Amino acid sequence: MNTPRKHAIRPATLEAIVEAAVRVLNANAGATMSEIAVQAGVGRATLHRHFRTRDDLVSAIGIRCVEEMNAAVRAQATAGQPAVDRLRSMFRAVIPLGDRYSFLGTDYTDDPKVREGYATQLHWAEALVEDLKDQGDVARDVPSPWVVAQIDQLVWTAWNAIAEGYLSVDAATDLAVRTLTEGLR
Repeated sequence: MNTPRKHAIRPATLEAIVEAAVRVLNANAGATMSEIAVQAGVGRATLHRHFRTRDDLVSAIGIRCVEEMNAAVRAQATAGQPAVDRLRSMFRAVIPLGDRYSFLGTDYTDDPKVREGYATQLHWAEALVEDLKDQGDVARDVPSPWVVAQIDQLVWTAWNAIAEGYLSVDAATDLAVRTLTEGLR
């Protein structure tokens, strides 16, 4: 029989910590663990029982970000749909997540699970790029890694444009698709 850990953290407490960390780090990417603990309504000891370091906490958030992005993309994927429509659906699903996770661009995480999840996203994007090329939406002579990098950058650019308040999610989605497909013909 499994015995509970002496100081097992409750799921609600864990969720409060992660949500507080997302809010605090979005407001101040350099926030300390103490600031996060205060916003989560927990003591530093409770915070450190689950996340020994700030890097551990950021890695956990990075994993959550990748999982949410992958789930959003999978939910939008429709078999038989034209590649440009899948691209638009991907942007429309992923761009709204910028409100939650844009701070990750300023904080590097080297967690293998984050790298693995990101690799999954890149493989999906590579397959999409090949379909975009086959359907004439992107020129065949443009290297696929270049197009994948542009998709990645367009997501970050859209996140920033929305955060700065000069584009809506819909406008950023439309502009990202337009930039990619019309700019690379």
